[in-house]
Amino acid sequence: MSPFLFIILGGFLAWATVYAVGFRKLRWAEFILGLVAFLLAMIIQNPVQQLPLMGMGITSNKDVVARGTGFMVIVAVWLGLAAGIIQEGIKYYLVRERKLREAVFVGLGFGVTEAVVIAVAKVLPVVLKGGSVEVPLLSALLSMAERYFATLFHVGTAVFLAYSAKQGFGKRGLIYMIGLHTIIDSGAAYFQLAFFMKPRPYHTLNFLAYFLEVVAAVIGIVVFAYGVLKALEEPEDEEKPIW
Repeated sequence: MSPFLFIILGGFLAWATVYAVGFRKLRWAEFILGLVAFLLAMIIQNPVQQLPLMGMGITSNKDVVARGTGFMVIVAVWLGLAAGIIQEGIKYYLVRERKLREAVFVGLGFGVTEAVVIAVAKVLPVVLKGGSVEVPLLSALLSMAERYFATLFHVGTAVFLAYSAKQGFGKRGLIYMIGLHTIIDSGAAYFQLAFFMKPRPYHTLNFLAYFLEVVAAVIGIVVFAYGVLKALEEPEDEEKPIW
């Protein structure tokens, strides 16, 4: 079972959820803005995350694992924190003066683009080398669920950031969202690093995979629900978005 379509499907299921809860009017300008925001975040994020590690002579995950569990935890937290600061910082800058309904689609564009990019990044290198990308159905479903909740999370955080800015606690709201993002991404980073441990702790990895999925799901749903309720309170209008 190829994970490619499942990963993308997770993002589009989140889009269907956004539509189902009441956001019938598609705001393409904001969606595209979210797409651009994700690409910009990746351009900035990757060097910010990697340059300090390269300065320590670390060029691969195996190098991180070789320095022990404590160092793995530190690196995982750093990767998660850098991702949180950059991604949520860019979202905050783009939505802080926007209406909440507009922020919904900035977050949606961000999350759906992330799903597509992750799907391509996982499959394309293997295909180009002539390898197989087949995975068990359960793994494919987990990948779909991960992207679904991650996309809901991006929608929720975008709305929360816009709401907090309007209510006068924008910077504090940004710190909250950076904290939640750090928790999710740090766990995912540690999980990926643990795959390079020898011997590989299969039972621990299986437990961690399900645990992280539950944590991401709970955070994603709570943040999304909060954001959606605030955005739905805002009356719909016919104004064109201001770029």
